[in-house]
Amino acid sequence: MTSARPSSLFDLANAAWDAGERKRAFKLFLAAAQSGEEDAFNSVGYFFDHGIGVKKDPNSAFAWYRRAALRGNLAGCLNLAVCYRNAGNLPRAKFWFKKAYAQGDGSAAYELGRIYFKQRSSSSAERARKYLADALSSRYIAEDERDDARSLLSQLKTKVRRRVRSG
Repeated sequence: MTSARPSSLFDLANAAWDAGERKRAFKLFLAAAQSGEEDAFNSVGYFFDHGIGVKKDPNSAFAWYRRAALRGNLAGCLNLAVCYRNAGNLPRAKFWFKKAYAQGDGSAAYELGRIYFKQRSSSSAERARKYLADALSSRYIAEDERDDARSLLSQLKTKVRRRVRSG
């Protein structure tokens, strides 16, 4: 007779979330994170960030995303970068987007492409082009991001054609 391996708190939290039990899921994710289950760090941040099963708390969300990111969690890196971007701290946002990008995340490539697209130098345009092309070739990107990346790349090509004609 074999005994089933007990589920981790993280697994139980995911099951509760899947069942729509938001408050229970949050409590289980928090317990998992506090007991050292690193996979739960980003989830706790996400719940605080979006007010799922708990009162919305951007500062707590940031702290949990940071814990996840510092342990190399891809989603934690991406979410921390978004926090920095939304706060207007582009150097820190780029740092964490690059960490997520290094793990193959297409959304991070898209975000980096957008940041560089908004800058006006030719070297920034080249970086934007590279990141946006990488975003388009990624399997890990949302469809709306993919559509926007196509549009931004098209705009970059139009700018280059204008420079060539007027140069």
